[in-house]
Formats: sequence, structure tokens, C-alpha cells
Amino acid sequence: MKTLFFDMDGVLVDFQSGINKLSDQTKQEYEGRLDEVPGIFSLMDPMPGAFEAVHELSKHYDVYILSTAPWKNPSAWGDKINWITKHFGDKFKKRVILTHCKHLVNGDYLVDDRAKNGASEFSGEWVQFGSERFPDWEEVTCYLISETFFHDEDDEKLNKRLIDYAMVEKTIKMLDEYMKVLDLKVKTNCTPELSREVLSVAKLANKWLKASGEENESKYYID
Repeated sequence: MKTLFFDMDGVLVDFQSGINKLSDQTKQEYEGRLDEVPGIFSLMDPMPGAFEAVHELSKHYDVYILSTAPWKNPSAWGDKINWITKHFGDKFKKRVILTHCKHLVNGDYLVDDRAKNGASEFSGEWVQFGSERFPDWEEVTCYLISETFFHDEDDEKLNKRLIDYAMVEKTIKMLDEYMKVLDLKVKTNCTPELSREVLSVAKLANKWLKASGEENESKYYID
């Protein structure tokens, strides 16, 4: 089973929801450094779809929370642990890693909204939450579950697993829409990196089409 890490702020946690609960006086006092407000992390709500996504993905991955906490807000470290316990339970509380050096952590996937604190240098694949490709938890979940199917190249096992999976058509549609986005980018500026991404997504889409029983080969991408 592969390892999957989730960032907290802006990914699992709706940071703005905590800010909205602060008084105007507090906002003014901590202007430009709101993450230093004592107790602010205890006020935040989960991001829409985060709870459901984490529990679904935990069936397919070995999951952990990989986050940072501001040095100048001592309460933040404990507040983050308490927040995870409140919303996700004791199981996930023991899977929290707080660090400012995410690139030192080994794993397969990291869902994070920003490149800061080593996220962009993560040893595995950085899934950028909120980006054009991964705008919300629905898209992230579709992608990461589709990835688990193709960790095993055995077609018979793959077909068997897909029989009970209700998101097949949605995933194919998602990949098709993303291929259209990539196609527009290629026409504007075709770089080697972009070409590799197009090839990777095309191969993934073709596997989904084949596994879903799609017989019309004209729908397949040329890879």
C-alpha cells in the first residue's frame, strides 16, 4: 500500500473560516500575521469534502497528516492535534507530522495547496490542491483512486476491482476534460515537460477506457 500525506491549512482546514470568527480588534492587532492569533487554529472548519475524501482514500492508502505550525504561535501546535482529533478521531491524531521541511519526508503522494516548506520538493508526487487540475476534493479523490488501480498492471485484477467502483465514468470524464486543457497548452507552448504530462495522462485515460469495456477504439488517445 502506498503512502499518502495531507496538508492541513487550505487543504483539510478552511483557514478563512477561522479568520471570519475573529473580532475586528483582533484582526487589526494581528494584521499581516493572523496565523499568530492564539487559538485561531481551533476555530477553523473542515474544507468542503475533506472528511469524506480522507476516509475514502484511507481505504486505498496508508495516510498521514503532514503540516506546519507557526513558530510564533505556541498554541498552534496543540490546536492542530486537537483539531484533527475532533474532526477525524484518535486514529488520525497519531498520524500527524508537524514540520517545516516536508521534502525530508519520504512518501508517494502529498496533497498540498502551496509549494512552501518543501512541498514542491517532496520525494513523491505533489498533488497541488486548488490548482487547475485539482480544484477540489472530488477531483483529487478521483485521481488518487484511479492511481491505485494502475499500481497493479494485471488486467484481470484491474477489471475485477473496477466492477464495484461507481466513479469510473466520472474519472474518464475528468481525464478527458484535463486532456482538453493540456491540448490548448500544447498549442500555445509545447515544452518537453508538458509533452511528458500529456503522454502520462493519455496512457492513464486509455487504461480507464479499456478497463471500463469501451469498445470504440476511436475514443482512445494516441500515446
